[in-house]
Amino acid sequence: MTRPLRRIVLVGLGPHARRIYYPMLERASERYDIELSLVVELSDQRRVVEDYLAGRSLQPKAVVYLPDGNRDGAGLHPDFLDAVESAGAPNLWGLLIACEPRARKMYTEWALERGLHTLLDKPVTAFDLRAASPESALGLVDDFYDLRDAARRSGANCLVQTQRRAHLGYQTVRDYLRDFLHTFGVPITYVDVYHADGMWNMPEEFFGRENHPYKYGYGKIMHSGYHLIDTVTWLTSLNDELPPTAPDRLEICTRRQRPYDFLSQVGRRHYETFFGAGDSVAPYFSPESMAELREFGETDVFMLGQFRRGDAVMTTVSLNLLQTSFSRRSWFQLPADTYRGNGRVRHERLTVQVGHLLNVQLHTYQSTHIASEARNRPPLPGDFDHIDVHFYRNSALVGGAPFERFDVTDDIARKGNRDRDYLGQFESAREELLTDFLAEDDRRAALAGHELPIKIVASAYYAMRSASRGRPVTPEIDLAAGRSGWLLNDPLREESGRGR
Repeated sequence: MTRPLRRIVLVGLGPHARRIYYPMLERASERYDIELSLVVELSDQRRVVEDYLAGRSLQPKAVVYLPDGNRDGAGLHPDFLDAVESAGAPNLWGLLIACEPRARKMYTEWALERGLHTLLDKPVTAFDLRAASPESALGLVDDFYDLRDAARRSGANCLVQTQRRAHLGYQTVRDYLRDFLHTFGVPITYVDVYHADGMWNMPEEFFGRENHPYKYGYGKIMHSGYHLIDTVTWLTSLNDELPPTAPDRLEICTRRQRPYDFLSQVGRRHYETFFGAGDSVAPYFSPESMAELREFGETDVFMLGQFRRGDAVMTTVSLNLLQTSFSRRSWFQLPADTYRGNGRVRHERLTVQVGHLLNVQLHTYQSTHIASEARNRPPLPGDFDHIDVHFYRNSALVGGAPFERFDVTDDIARKGNRDRDYLGQFESAREELLTDFLAEDDRRAALAGHELPIKIVASAYYAMRSASRGRPVTPEIDLAAGRSGWLLNDPLREESGRGR
């Protein structure tokens, strides 16, 4: 049987792509004829890329190294255009885009305009927010429509790697909720999400890091928080299937903690106590450095929103997204693996209420960042792969058991502990979406389904940047609006009479 040919350009071979995408593409070669036509990276990553590619079973036809300044997304570099032409641009099938978020739009737009399928990491786009006006953050929504419209014109698929949409635990919750809502006609009335990933940055790292940076005015939301914002909108979209209670607008309040705040909590003396590094961190606690940190992106963000229909609240949502949380990092210098080898551990909780009838909870709590440290079967709280899904029912009214625990661990798409390639339940979900991409199936992760989460992200940054300038605002989103008029309390619309 002939395997479908997939000629792919991989844009970005950083820690995430080396850990996730490249091994997955190698495994996908069992079902697809994978040709890695081109790898695109920055010049300062040449040695890392060459060392990584040595001995890999999948070898790119070509690698192009672009000037380091190309990470800012100012425009496609001539060297990229030349390299992709040499790689046989007319015969390419798709792009896998895992580069710096500030450069994603230009590559995605280029691909979609040529009818090439794309899979891109979250966030879809980003840009430097520090010096810009608060209103400039709303341009993230324009980026979304530019890319969505480009995909519609060409007919190419554009998928976003938001893996909870393909995670069996979350899919189980959503499928159950859909059936329950349709049976009883009561909407989801409350959603609470707590996500903590234990990202402990040493003071210098706030200023220096390019992978998951803060120095460009964005942070936790763009790092991992987008996944949870997307999850909340994915779940609450079920309410749209109940016409009598479908909401028409969303009001959302945002508060944040910055690196400035964190270093005011954990000061120089603590770095001396724990790491013996008081002198080396001293420059980052100077008045000048602390003033600069005020404009950096968020380490933690807290959002409280209400979906309304008319003047009635339909659903209240709470998101508590933290990096200032339990960590296993106990070393000062960054290790080679900054993605998962730096002490990050995940604590995640989802709670959904359907009035007085149903409560659904999902819990996943780690105490280790290393998969091999914990192998209880089934995984227990604290184990690397722990997950529990709980259902609490008003059984006298809706039937079923008052309590049920659903174990999804052994059913999550994986080969089991003997599979040396297994990296965890969320990584398996990522592979599901990569498989969707290769199969030209966009039902679970199409960019078009990210309109509301991107509007929430834009609204959050607009609110945070406004607050830092002494102009607190609580954005209100018109859920029926498109590119224009979606922000109901848009100051530019109020001043000029035009819609956002």
